[in-house]
Amino acid sequence: MKKILFLFMFFFLFSYVAVNKFTLGIIVFIVYMGFALLALKKGNTLNSVIDISFEYSKKSKVVLMIFIFVGALTASWLSSGTIPGIVYFGIKFINPGLFIFFSFLITSIIAFFLGSSFGTASTIGIALMAIARSGNINVNIVGAAIISGIYFGDRWSPLSSSANLVASLAGIDIYSNLKNMVKSMMIPYLLTSLFYIFLSRNYVLSTNENSISGLILNTYNLDIRFIFIPVASIVIFSLLRINVRISMGISIILASVIAVIIQKEELIDVIKYLTLGFYKFNGTSLEKIIKGGGVLSMLNASILIVISCSLVGIFEQLNILHYIKNKITNVKTRADLFRNTVIVSFITGMVGANQTIAVIMTENIVEKVYDEKKIERIHLAKDIENSAIVLPAIIPWNIACYLPCTMLGIGSIKFIPFAAYIYLIPICTYIYYRFILKEKEI
Repeated sequence: MKKILFLFMFFFLFSYVAVNKFTLGIIVFIVYMGFALLALKKGNTLNSVIDISFEYSKKSKVVLMIFIFVGALTASWLSSGTIPGIVYFGIKFINPGLFIFFSFLITSIIAFFLGSSFGTASTIGIALMAIARSGNINVNIVGAAIISGIYFGDRWSPLSSSANLVASLAGIDIYSNLKNMVKSMMIPYLLTSLFYIFLSRNYVLSTNENSISGLILNTYNLDIRFIFIPVASIVIFSLLRINVRISMGISIILASVIAVIIQKEELIDVIKYLTLGFYKFNGTSLEKIIKGGGVLSMLNASILIVISCSLVGIFEQLNILHYIKNKITNVKTRADLFRNTVIVSFITGMVGANQTIAVIMTENIVEKVYDEKKIERIHLAKDIENSAIVLPAIIPWNIACYLPCTMLGIGSIKFIPFAAYIYLIPICTYIYYRFILKEKEI
């Protein structure tokens, strides 16, 4: 029965990505099939390949639940006037000559308080992108600034599931972990800010926004007593360390109520928005700015995570992780150790197609080397934060990259050259170990 169920699911998902010409999905499927055939060639039975693929695919359930909440949250904030309100007031108060920098600054602050890269991208990120589109600015650069900002918070927030995961795997206290990361964070953050200030001077937000502001004002009831309640609820619940799914769920309910009572939406329409996405303004000037979200918008990302989790199961069966582990043990300096950790992180980020999988696989591969070299666990955690947490954000088929790009409405490749913070974290860390650290030998 399990074999039939898995084969049916596999055939259905592959048919979907083929019919919809979902390139990344097709690539991941081909990679999976290639390694599955290799497993069969190595003497594994078809039943064992299906069993381990099925078991590992079930590990995606928690992430899939987050995807559902993120899709519904975005649509609810669009229909309630929350995101349009942020766009309206943002256009009025953000300095157009520093818009790219402010996009990075604002998202990094919000991501720190929310502790969620996806939650930040699906809320304030979408609002900033709407402003960018209304101001005819390069959306890939703005998207890069936003993605740099959301992974600042994902890496350095006591509420971040990623930061808590790393601390748990390394066996250390989360707050000790955050404190230990401050030094490696300051220089990259400053350099990234300077880079975005420079870009802001060359890519200025158009101030010819009166028509957009007027349309939003005429279309929505922008009563600030109500439209920002969904934002306030997310921030408050995050500070109280309430489970992110609960805080998102409550914010969705509040936004939906506001959409019905304040924005005069029909309940059946709000339910449709939550499911299919908010596409109310087709054929108008707001069409390209106020749209998106919905559970359905998360389908492609969900397929990627299911297949990538199955792929990790195949890797376990082929003992590939053990092979990689043997290749990185012979290091003599702290810089070499970190360099190998970065390489492993990039490989696991590519094959796992998911940040969580990359973190777990990287920690599993490198921890023995760190222990043998008598590197404290707190430094192991820092090195993973400076590699496996951020690098998946620039791997196009990794969920850490693909999903924020989907929510922001940008391609998952063109933004990469401008995502400065993602590069600078591992680069600055390596330079520190290579040239500044006193005890270079290990």
